[in-house]
Amino acid sequence: MTRISNTLRFLSRSLLAIILAGFMVSAPAKAQEKIPVGTVNGETITLDEVMQLTEELPDEYRRQPLENYFPNLVSEIANTKLAAKAALDAGLDQDTLILDAIRIATERILAEAYFGTEIRKIVTEDEIAAAYDRFIADSDSREEISARHILVEEEQAALDLIEKLKDGADFAALAQEFSTGPSGPKGGDLGYFGRGQMVPDFETAAFDLEIGTFSAAPVQTQFGWHVIKLEDKRIAPAPSLDEMRQQIGSSLTQQALARLIEELRQDATITERSFEDVRADAEAARQ
Repeated sequence: MTRISNTLRFLSRSLLAIILAGFMVSAPAKAQEKIPVGTVNGETITLDEVMQLTEELPDEYRRQPLENYFPNLVSEIANTKLAAKAALDAGLDQDTLILDAIRIATERILAEAYFGTEIRKIVTEDEIAAAYDRFIADSDSREEISARHILVEEEQAALDLIEKLKDGADFAALAQEFSTGPSGPKGGDLGYFGRGQMVPDFETAAFDLEIGTFSAAPVQTQFGWHVIKLEDKRIAPAPSLDEMRQQIGSSLTQQALARLIEELRQDATITERSFEDVRADAEAARQ
């Protein structure tokens, strides 16, 4: 799976955007009538050409209403068509470099279409609902705790505080007096948090405590030495399916994409030269 993960990381932004946004959970789009938005030398410019161009725009433009820059997009498409016609008239479509660029672009478009079509078959509403049901059933993943802590620089200081607590000292009062952490003025109160929100050693120690108890030994992290008290445990309410639909769909899409790539590579013969060898050839070619 390491190879697959690396491949996923290097997939183009456009490919992932198309899969995650356009193909993820929607039903296959029916062929629609082309809506004209203008012409150039009698050739029609259609709305779908404009919408495809919006996908390439920076986010600051895409956050604006389409009508703000719609005429500019139509003009850009007209300019592109005119330049493309001029390139054909100049015979550039026979240039080796141009042909290679066309081949690469065609391969990427076909790859996007293939992944999108296959993922649409896999990531269905039923699959999203089933994944949501699994999430709801796994209450452990939604467990949250409320805790306080006292952070000090030296282990001995933490041990001294534990002895004070054993003698009946108030945890919040000690935190206000001795803790060097930002929660000290609040009596060390960290509020509720779930797994993965704290550094691992702190999280393990905190989740292992019983409600109302404090750590029997200081807990060391990169921030210093902690004394932890567990205030409460609860299972966080589960978000609704509608609230999680995009997150679940995105996760299922990533998983499906990884499987598809793995299957494609399984029966393929692929060789890869080392970067050092390729660089040596490139440098030799420049000499």
